[in-house]
Amino acid sequence: IILTVVLAFARPTTEGGNIGSHASVSAVIVIDNSASMNRYVADGILFDQAKKRAGKLLETFNESDEIVIIPTIFSSDVLLDDFSSSAVVSGFLNQLSVSSQQADLEIAFNKAIEMISMADNLNKELYLITDQQTQSMPDSVALEGIDANIYLVELPLEEIDNCGITEIDFAGQLILPGHDFNLSANLKNYSADAKSNIIVSLFVDGNRVAQTDVNLEGGSEELVRFTRSVSTTGFHSGYVELSDDKFLPDNRYYFSFRIPERSNLLIIDGDYTGQLISLALTPDPGINQYWSVKLASPAQLSGVKFWEYKVIILAGSPKLGDTYLNRLKSFVNRGKALFVTYGGQTDIGYFNQVYSELTGVVYEKPIDENFTQAGYYSLLSYNVEHPIFTVFNFENSKPPEIKFWTLPQLNIKSDVTTLLRFTGDRPALVERKYNQGKVLTFTGPLAPRYSDMTSHAFFVPFMSRIIEYAASDLTQYDLQLYTDYQITRSLNYEGSLNNYFTVIKPDNSPLAVTPEDVGGALLLKIDQADIPGIYTISLSGREIDRFALNVDPVECDLTYLDADRMADALRVKNLNQIENKVSIETVLAEFRFGRELWSIFLWVAVFLIIVEILLSRSSPPEEE
Repeated sequence: IILTVVLAFARPTTEGGNIGSHASVSAVIVIDNSASMNRYVADGILFDQAKKRAGKLLETFNESDEIVIIPTIFSSDVLLDDFSSSAVVSGFLNQLSVSSQQADLEIAFNKAIEMISMADNLNKELYLITDQQTQSMPDSVALEGIDANIYLVELPLEEIDNCGITEIDFAGQLILPGHDFNLSANLKNYSADAKSNIIVSLFVDGNRVAQTDVNLEGGSEELVRFTRSVSTTGFHSGYVELSDDKFLPDNRYYFSFRIPERSNLLIIDGDYTGQLISLALTPDPGINQYWSVKLASPAQLSGVKFWEYKVIILAGSPKLGDTYLNRLKSFVNRGKALFVTYGGQTDIGYFNQVYSELTGVVYEKPIDENFTQAGYYSLLSYNVEHPIFTVFNFENSKPPEIKFWTLPQLNIKSDVTTLLRFTGDRPALVERKYNQGKVLTFTGPLAPRYSDMTSHAFFVPFMSRIIEYAASDLTQYDLQLYTDYQITRSLNYEGSLNNYFTVIKPDNSPLAVTPEDVGGALLLKIDQADIPGIYTISLSGREIDRFALNVDPVECDLTYLDADRMADALRVKNLNQIENKVSIETVLAEFRFGRELWSIFLWVAVFLIIVEILLSRSSPPEEE
């Protein structure tokens, strides 16, 4: 009886706990503060509910416990580097806010594993507070073999009710002042239910300029197209917006583009076709043109500053000195454009040695000087989706018949794109990306002796379109930039750098960033581009760049895993669930201490007392 009573008061437990009082715990709490947590549920924002659950969890620890919180999105200045008391961690939790970035559970788990390996206490616990988003599950072995009890603190997840914009597309078109441009937005219904009368609005430079409404079937996508124009050059920005639903971050998609105010062109004339190109681009010097043209021979380049020009045209592939060739490469490296034409006097040996690196074109045989006009080549086909050709409405989708009585033989490298072809399937106009810039090459001779190209009505708009494309900076609206990435901008800026650049974020907070000169290109690396919206870059008060950031569409798919599938994804054998509507303290009392056995020993003691009484009654008196 004495033994069983003593055991009862010792409060023994099953194998899942410890005999006696609460042993000290080292706990790591991973809390999801990614963009997907910024959604409405029945009781408010899901991230706010996550913080409340984390607060209730912190109340279960005592003074001897050590705790640390690891958010899935963190920076060096918002991170607990070591275990602390529940009071300190509670203060950190209160300061934690939801992010606009994609969750990276793998980084958070690696940090959690590192912290648990450093823990001093025998009892180690890992808590996961997340929306269990399918897209955020790591690809690695994750938590397999971790030396800790793992708990999933469930949140009030609901059925998916979300429509969003996954991307915006300008189709690579050239945007000019006063000319209509097309913009298409891709809408996606992530829920299983159909959505009707979704209002889609287009805002440009702060003004609503168009609006429509659409219906979306469950799980479907649809393109919404707008046609608008802007009247001025310079930077422009805006966004497409949907009517509100339970997840707001993907209801607005930002964009920006820039129309150069005036493009300076330099034509280095290797034969007299440079004069013909100049005449096609500026037929009347008195007219206010979209560009200004300087024509110079190779001998006239002394004192010419390449960086003052947007596009350089090498008419007839002239021979240049090493100094000018190095400047030319640096010019293209810094995001500028080069247009090269083949000429009747082109030395293909020199071209292959010097210009093939830039153009990706290798000539095998020059044109035949002993040709007749009995037969000819002509333009055969073109890339209808390329910006150079989108404005042309050719009859039967065939380019005009322009005669080329002789053509050189050539090969192009694998990274070269063919935009226009001659008959015989020979490349006519090709494009190659060279570091930050682009190089266009017309591979056939333009001189009237070899073709009727320059006398054809197509020559003037064709040359204009090539230079418009070369002078435009299409990457500013073609790139899909998200808040998850370090943003690197290549700046078209020339001049002395005596000061840092200022980046103005969408919330109007400034960042001071120092540029880097990498391979002749001026790069600006922005580490704190962490919220969606329009960013501007200025130097000494003058805006020199503008770009848009959006929430990654991957983060907008709110599909989630149940506890069992999440355990499989994380390679966890025993994932202890703490259900949403259940008291965390009550559940942890069972998980931490196991099933207490004191009542069993107490009943054993009572049973033994009864047996003792019965035995004492049946035994003879001591006197007898």
